Amino acid sequence: MQHVVSQLITKKEELTGELNYHKGKMKQLEDVISSLDTSIKVFDPRFDIKSIKSKRYSPNKQYFQRGESHTLVLDVLRKAKAAITTNEITIEVMKKKRLDYEDKNLITSISKSLQATLNTQVKNKLIQKTNNGLSNCWEIVA
Repeated sequence: MQHVVSQLITKKEELTGELNYHKGKMKQLEDVISSLDTSIKVFDPRFDIKSIKSKRYSPNKQYFQRGESHTLVLDVLRKAKAAITTNEITIEVMKKKRLDYEDKNLITSISKSLQATLNTQVKNKLIQKTNNGLSNCWEIVA
């Protein structure tokens, strides 16, 4: 019983720390937005600040520079002896980029990004998609 309580206390401490971190980030963002409002008013005192709508926030990070994922995927496929899965490609690309290939969330995010690259390469007839029954596999077009 004491073990459960101890784990719950630890979890509460972690979440409280995370909440305080995000509150601090919110305060910083609010200060920056206030400064921007002031700057806008300096240049156009009659501008209606409330008319500015927020854009959708996208936490996606740019893992690859322009064209980098294209090159990395082709390098991985060239070295493969046979068709390989999207997950295998993702792991190999992450190793080349020295990213944490044991982080499941990062693998998912990178995999989604590479999926777009793979689909583009299929359209450009550089690679082809096959199916091994369970998942999609990819290989260089011969």
